[in-house]
Parts: sequence; structure tokens; C-alpha cells
Amino acid sequence: MFELILANGLLLFLLSIIATVVYQSVGIARGDQFLTVERRWFGKAMGDGRTVALKGEVGQQARTLGPGVHFFVPFIYKVEKHRFFTIGESQIGIVQAITGLPIPPGQFFARTVDCNIFQDGEAFLQNGGEKGPQLSILPPGEYQINPHLFTVKVEDAVLIDENQVGLVEAVAGQPCVVGRIFADPVECDAFQDADAFLRNGGQKGPQVRVLPPGNYRINTALFKVDARPVTVVPNGHIGLITAMDGARIMEGSLLSRKIEGHSNFENGHAFITNGGQKGHQLDVLMPGTYRINTMLFVIKAVVPWTSISADSVGIVTVLEGRPIMKAREIAAEELGLDVHNNFQNAAAFLAAGGQKGLQIPVLRSGNYAINPWFATIDQVPMVEVKIGECGVVTSFVGEDGEDTTDSNVNAKIVSNGLRGIWAEPLGPGKHPMNTKVCKVDKVPTTQILLNWADSQNSAHKLDSELKTITLRTADAFNVSMDVSVIIHIAMADAPKVVANLGSVDNMISQVLEPAISSHFRNSAQSVKALDLYTKRAELQSHAKEHLQSVLRVHHIESKDTMIADVVLPSELTRTVTDRQIAEQERITFATQRQAQDERKMLENATAQANMQPKVVESERGVEIAKNLANAEIERSMGDSRAIELRAEGTSKATKVTAGAQAEATRVNALADAEAIEKKGLAEALVILEQGKSTAESYKLQVNAMGNEIFGQIQVVEKIASNKLKLIPDVYIGGGSSTPGSGGNDSQGSLMSIALLQYLTGRKVFSAPVEPGAPASPGAITGAK
Repeated sequence: MFELILANGLLLFLLSIIATVVYQSVGIARGDQFLTVERRWFGKAMGDGRTVALKGEVGQQARTLGPGVHFFVPFIYKVEKHRFFTIGESQIGIVQAITGLPIPPGQFFARTVDCNIFQDGEAFLQNGGEKGPQLSILPPGEYQINPHLFTVKVEDAVLIDENQVGLVEAVAGQPCVVGRIFADPVECDAFQDADAFLRNGGQKGPQVRVLPPGNYRINTALFKVDARPVTVVPNGHIGLITAMDGARIMEGSLLSRKIEGHSNFENGHAFITNGGQKGHQLDVLMPGTYRINTMLFVIKAVVPWTSISADSVGIVTVLEGRPIMKAREIAAEELGLDVHNNFQNAAAFLAAGGQKGLQIPVLRSGNYAINPWFATIDQVPMVEVKIGECGVVTSFVGEDGEDTTDSNVNAKIVSNGLRGIWAEPLGPGKHPMNTKVCKVDKVPTTQILLNWADSQNSAHKLDSELKTITLRTADAFNVSMDVSVIIHIAMADAPKVVANLGSVDNMISQVLEPAISSHFRNSAQSVKALDLYTKRAELQSHAKEHLQSVLRVHHIESKDTMIADVVLPSELTRTVTDRQIAEQERITFATQRQAQDERKMLENATAQANMQPKVVESERGVEIAKNLANAEIERSMGDSRAIELRAEGTSKATKVTAGAQAEATRVNALADAEAIEKKGLAEALVILEQGKSTAESYKLQVNAMGNEIFGQIQVVEKIASNKLKLIPDVYIGGGSSTPGSGGNDSQGSLMSIALLQYLTGRKVFSAPVEPGAPASPGAITGAK
């Protein structure tokens, strides 16, 4: 063997050399593989600072070899196998070149060159490919990319759901226009063509346009995409918008002007190009779902609609518009509610020249989508005028009108709707009045009762401050007097009362109270205290006339004046009381005497009346006796006739009854005879059977006891069944117990005692007899 190896050694050496050369010169790649080649010797040096060589240069080659068998010059090339880069269906490949030309200053991404989607490394380098992050991305698929020239980062594609919107920010591009925050849009296939974005002048920073729902292959190294929820404004609410970019708001304005064409802020580019202004927006978002760039348009708040209840009104104060210039005006010039749709169309309000400040029209019951940055709403109750009163309106706004009254009225009364006191008051009901631009005074139109009393007030509370009047009489007594006054204000005169006095309260405190108090105090100075009772009607009459003359000037009608109560000093009332008591006692005694006289007359008449029944009774007795006798005669005659008729009827009935009874007797006799016959036979059979049974029983008893004993028992049982007392309670008997003594023997005595115990149910004792002693009687004692 050794010799064989030595003989063939050279051949084996040559074969191993050949095998090594073949192995070094052949590269094989499967279907999912590709080859990268490194040239080790014999070539040109790489230039431009590259780390990957081109054809003919020494170093790692830029080109790659696909699946199959490849031949190389032995020992010059080194081959390395790699798997294809696979990008999934919902993925992208972000590519970065390891070598190439440097990126120009100010640029962050390499320019795009033709290189068969980075699969032709030599074309990438020969066409001036730049090292660094690449703009182009790898879509889903398998790629033969040289890992020594490119690195590939696989990331998920951008997915925007149905309830989302994609906000995009570019990290590279041209700078934004001075004063702007958001970039102008350019054509770039929804940010999927990064090269077109930069080539078309795309600007770095947040983008105006948004991504709607869908899948996007976006180079996330250039574009940062933030998927945010869509803007939802629920029912019954509005959305308040603040724009972060746009033109500057005009001087003196709080809200930006209305811009058309932005489609509820979903088209940010149209908003900016059409002159949209940054800041709080006049327009609001109504209920719905919106795909809004929330970096450009910030939803500051979602607030509920303004709701006015059925019994209220909304007083509006506008915050935007022309200022009020007239010094006397406290409210803005009035615009019809239809012009601005109840302040819901702020742009129409401003376009019509609306002024900021308090508005004259009010909002009625309902819901209103009003921008709270444009106007504030104060909800107040309607003015309610109850039955029995009217409302006098004093308006602080409106045009100046002509005075409709005479010189007796101190203030100006004008036609309704003008500035001043309205001539026609408000009737009973609820009225939608703007109480910030007018005042409504309630004036009672029914009769008003006012009490000057410390402890009495009316339900309307107008006399709550009125007190009892204190008077000083001519005889220097202090007297307290309660006074009641009834007045009436006609509805047509109510504005005049308000014009002269301001209100009903002022009328009472400034006119009525002084007039009443002074009049009664003046009248009391000439009247004595006790005369206030006797001259009360006269004082009332004078007070009524005086009050009518005073109130007539103020257009008030005085219906009546009454003195309710007069409280005299106690020392004065005591004397009057004593005098009245004495007078009443005198009258009482006279009355009692007269009553006694009348009582005597009454008793005489009563005695006569008591005898009258007896007289009447005797007279009526005679008449009754006569009537009784006549009645007896008639009754006797009736009884006689009745007896005759009864006898005749009884005779006929007897005949008929006799015949019927005879027939019934015959039938019953036949039935009874038959029944008796059958019953007798049955009873005879029973008796026969009983007799046989009894005889048989007796026969057996006789055989058992003997004829004599059986007979005695039968006699005793018959006596016991009839309850005859033949045996005494105590029985004493004697006899000899000596055999042959001639008396009953022991056996007979025992049988007799047993028989007695059985029949009576009592114990029987028999006294023992001593030998030679006389016979002792037996004793029967009973104990149940």
C-alpha cells in the first residue's frame, strides 16, 4: 500500500491542486441567494475615497451575481453568499448608501440616481450616487442588494385608519416662507415620492396637507407621520377653532375674518391661500366628523349650544364689530334677527355693519349655535305681568319721540318703541323684554287697600312700611288710630303715575303717607278724645275728600278712607266703661222686672190651656160612644150574614171531603192490609229464628249450670233489669260454718256472697264464727 501511495503520490498531489483551483474558480448560488465578489490581487486602486470597488479595481466589488454557477480566476476573487432582501406586503425598505459621493452641504438626503432600485451597485457609483440616506424606498418584493454598499431597514408602511387623519412633517426641504409655520403643498403623490417632493420645492416643517385613510409607502426617514383621531363634534355642540398659521388679524379685531373655500377647515391650503388669518376663528364647526389638520387648526373647545328655556329670553352682547360711537347710546344699532340668523352667522352680522356691545333684540326659546368668542348670552326670565296689574315700560334706547302728554306730567311719555316712557302699558301675560335696555314697573290696576296699622299688612306688601297714626287731641290725650285707604290706578293713567312719581312705592311714601298722617293729626287738634267716637263718620268723610283732591293731581283715584280702630288712653276709657256698665245694669233691672210680670201672665194662660184637653176629651167621648154603638150594630149584622155563608160553604166542602176521604180510606186500607201481611210474615220469621236461637242458648246454659241455678240467675237478672231494690244496703246474716250444724254449708255461703257481689257490684264481708260461738251475722257493705 505504501509503495502504491509513493508510486501515485504525484498524481494525488496534482489532483488536489486541480480540485483547489476548481473550488476557487467556481461560485454557485441557489434560487434565493446571490453572490458578492471581492478582488484581492491584480487590479487598480479605488478612487474618490470609496470603500466599494468598480470593475477592474481591487477591493469589495459593487456588482453582485445572481443565482447560478459562476467561474472566477482562481485565488484572485473571494465569493460570499447572501440571501435576497425580502420586503413584506405592508412594509417598505429604507436604504442608506455606505459609500459614494458626499452629500452637498445643506442637504440631508442623497440625490436619486438610476441604479435599478439599488440592485446595480456599479451603476449607483458610476452615476454619481451619494452616500447617506436615500430618498427612494424599496416597495414589497425580493431584492439583490449588495450589503457592502447599502444597508436596508425594513419598516411598516404608514396605515391611516378610517377614524384617523395623518399629519405629516418633513425633516428636509426648502425653508418655509418668512412668517409662515406650515409648508406649502407640492405634488409628491401624497408624500410617497420623496424625490418629487424635494425636486418640486417641498418645504421642511409641518405640512398643510393631511393623509386621508389608507396605506402609504412613505419614506419615514424624510417624513414623520402622526396618525391622530379625526375631529368629532357631538350633537348639540359646536367646535371653536384657532388657526396657528395664516395672515395677521386686523388691528382692533378679536376674531379672524371669514374665509370661503376651506371646507370646514379640512382644506388648510385653501384657508391660507384665500387669506385666512391666524388666531380665533369666526366660523365654528357644527356637529359632525372632520379630517382636520389639528396642528394647523387647534380645536380649542367643544361647547354646547346656547339653550334658551320657554319662559326666558337671551340678552346678547356682541364682542366683535364696529364700536358704538354715539355718547347717548347704551346699545348697538338694531339689526333684524333674520340678517344674521339670530347671531349664529357672525360673518353676516359683521358684513351688515353690526356693532359690538349690548344688542337690543333678544333670543326667544330654542337652541342656538353661537360662537361664544363672538357673543355672550345672558338668560333672564321674561317679564311677567300678573292679572290685576300692568307693566309700564321705560325704554333707554330708540329714537326720540314727541311727548304725548300735557304739562301735568313731569316726564316724557312717547309712543311704544321709542326712547322714554311708553304710552301703552304691558297687559297681563309674559313679555320678551330686554331688561338691560328698558325698565318695567308693575302698577296694580285693581283697587289697592292700604293699612296704616302696626300689626296688619295686605298681601301686596305695599303698606309694609305704614304704621299706626298717633294723634294729639284738643284735651291733650294721645290717641292711636288705624286707618285704611282704598285707591285705584286706571291702566291708561299708569304711565302718568310712573312719570310723576317713579313707582307705586314712591307714590305711597311721598304722597299718600304724608297726606293721611298730616290730615288726621290736624283734625285731631280741634277734637276731644271721646269725640273721636261720636265724630268718626265726619272725620272719615273729610279725610276722603282731602285725599281725593290730593291724589287727583297725580292721576290716582281715591275710592274710600276708613278709620279702622281708635285706641284711647286707659284712664279715659276706664271712666267711660264704668258709666256704661252702670247704665247697662239699670236697663237690666228694668228688663228683669218686666220679665217677671210677663211670666205671671204666662202661667195663668198655661193653667187654662192645661184644662182644655179634658174638656175636649169629654166632648169627644160622647161622640165616640155613639159611633161605637153604631159600629157594633153593623158588625152584628155582618157576622150573621157571614155565618150563613160560611155554613153553606162548609156543607158543600164536607160533602166533597167525605167522598174523597172514603175513597182514600178504602185505598189506604187495602195497602195497609197488604203491608201488615208482609210485615207479619217477616216478623214471624224473625221471631221464630230468635226463639230457636234463644231455646238453643237456654238449653246449653241449663246443661252447664243445672236447672236450679239457671232458674235463680234468670230471676235475679229480671229483678236487676227492672231496677227493683230487693237487697238492703247492709245485710247481716248468720250461720254455722261447722259441718253438719244444720245451717248453710261453706260452699253455699260462698256462692251466695259471690252472687250478691255480682248483682250489686259491692263487696260482701262474712264475719267468721268461732267454734262453739253463736252464729255471727254476715255484713254487706258497698264500695264501688
